[in-house]
Amino acid sequence: MLKSAFLLLPLLADSFQPPYSKAPFRTPQKFAAVTDAPSIEDEVLEVLGDGKVSLSNDEENRLNRALGGAAGRPTPAPSAPLIGNWELLYTTKSDFDIANPLGKRSDGTAPGLEQIFTALGGDRATGAGASSSPIQRLVTGLESVRIYQNVELESRGRGRVDQLVKGPDGSTILRLSASAAYDENMDRINFMFDLAYFVVLGVRIPYPVPFKLLGDEAGGYLDTKFVSEKIRVSKGNKGTTFILRKVK
Repeated sequence: MLKSAFLLLPLLADSFQPPYSKAPFRTPQKFAAVTDAPSIEDEVLEVLGDGKVSLSNDEENRLNRALGGAAGRPTPAPSAPLIGNWELLYTTKSDFDIANPLGKRSDGTAPGLEQIFTALGGDRATGAGASSSPIQRLVTGLESVRIYQNVELESRGRGRVDQLVKGPDGSTILRLSASAAYDENMDRINFMFDLAYFVVLGVRIPYPVPFKLLGDEAGGYLDTKFVSEKIRVSKGNKGTTFILRKVK
């Protein structure tokens, strides 16, 4: 999702329950662009509007009902509907886990520094649910910023995924860019971060993460759960669900 900011840019499991709500937002196993997509789009956009940091119980229930009725994408799944510029409207949240301070991946892998913390945390770290990275929690929790994701994929599935965090005036304050490869059988965008910087007073400041030295720790994936002409729902490698709106 920022090391995944949503990928950031960049959710615990499907049953993750945000601390601000008693109603868990469960991500259905499969979504797709289907004939009822317009009604799903309308309901999602009515609930989320121009974006929300948190949801009420009623709002989460409405999202569950709307997205839970969607049909699955075909296998292999086409990449064309994923391409374009998307704006983040909502992302599920996870609490900070001292045993996994860099977040924990859904598949249980722990490359690089994540492996060290997992070893130090012992059973508490290995038994914990998936959780997002600190920077993702920070950025996606700010109401003063807008987050965008641009997906570019060629016919062979290779391309780039760019995450942009923009301030109230529309100027970019953080960019995270990754090489990407689309797996049509898993309906998954695999990515590897290789460029990032902050913009402060018009000056680019390098992101304090040596991606080349991190190896697999700089990588992740986004699984497509729903996609239509207006809405995309993806779930990242650290369990976070992202709901995005297509930007024309």
